[in-house]
Amino acid sequence: MVHGPRGAFRWTAYVLAVTAFAAAIPTPLYPLYEQHFQFSSGVLGLMFAAYTPGVFLTLFFVAPQAERVGRKNLLYLGMAFTALGAVVFALAPNVLWLALGRFISGLAVGATTSVATAAMSDLEPNHDQHHVARVAVSANFGAFAVGVILSGFLVGYVAYPTQLVYLLPVVASGVGLLAVSVTPETASALRSKLSFRIQRISVPAPLRSPFWVAVGGIAACYSIYGLFAALVPSYIRTQLGISSPLVAGAVVALMFGVAAIAQLTTSQIRDRRALLVGFPFLLGALVAFVVILPLTSWMLLVLVTAALGGSVGLTFMGSVTLSDRIAPEEERGEILAGFYLGGYLALAVPTIGVAEMADQIGLPNAGVLFGIILAFAVALLYWRCYRTPTPPGGGGRPRDPPGRA
Repeated sequence: MVHGPRGAFRWTAYVLAVTAFAAAIPTPLYPLYEQHFQFSSGVLGLMFAAYTPGVFLTLFFVAPQAERVGRKNLLYLGMAFTALGAVVFALAPNVLWLALGRFISGLAVGATTSVATAAMSDLEPNHDQHHVARVAVSANFGAFAVGVILSGFLVGYVAYPTQLVYLLPVVASGVGLLAVSVTPETASALRSKLSFRIQRISVPAPLRSPFWVAVGGIAACYSIYGLFAALVPSYIRTQLGISSPLVAGAVVALMFGVAAIAQLTTSQIRDRRALLVGFPFLLGALVAFVVILPLTSWMLLVLVTAALGGSVGLTFMGSVTLSDRIAPEEERGEILAGFYLGGYLALAVPTIGVAEMADQIGLPNAGVLFGIILAFAVALLYWRCYRTPTPPGGGGRPRDPPGRA
């Protein structure tokens, strides 16, 4: 794991995965928090969305300083935020503390994601950016799936579950600190006198059409991500009558796990081609989701969850690799900042909307309305993608790398 040409690359991927793993831990606990602290679905949506401001704060103000202060220092900071967020969750006496824990988790993700991905790009022996993107995305989805299922298991079978379960991310972040310590520093301007920099967003006019297709893809995937992570456990408890946190965790883990497997097994279907396949599958899965949600059948929910996971995995990978393909190296940071801005806004805004509607019309009806709106959006995205020609590679990144070490 440590030695060899890929050791540092793998350890950095592990650090990236830790933040997703930690963010997954509270997912099976949300129905317990709702009961214990007596708050509504609308409050749950707002609490879940507290993650997004934390991401933006570090993504746009802290991560851009990585080349000057050192990428390893920011990865250390990300692991520290991960552990701190877990401690806040474990000690939370009310819903405001839960929101604070989500906010700190967002700080960890913002400080880690772009910095770890940049370090992985430099540490990948063949400098194959498509391999970097595939590993980074799979690490995020796979770690989230593992975190949810482990959390659901422990919550169902250990004493003091809302406290002890958070030992998992604390230990994982401790290992992450050791992982950072054994990797080389990859910052290009360490200890230079570069001024404080705020990450700006800029997309050249010729690239805007494929850029918006890519943003639409990640926004659709993150909308489903938010719905499953925040509200599906409550649906399973209130509508299916299943109170087991392990079952709720397993259903959410199924979606994220299948998404990770889809990204690993369809690695040769990239950028626009992946979206031309992923959007129709995602549309079909959303139609099925709308149909089965009022039926309150756990078996149908499992089948549709797996279908959504596969289509989300393919669509997400297509969006990430398309944004990478179009971005010239000198403008890559500005383009990717806009790309992830769209994704994290989609993680928060639809989740809040569905949660607020759930208080008015019920969670199944709110989910149906969400599915219908998103299905129409995906259909429009497919039409736009079909009419957008495959753009040339922006940064000359290799398409067919030599054999891996």
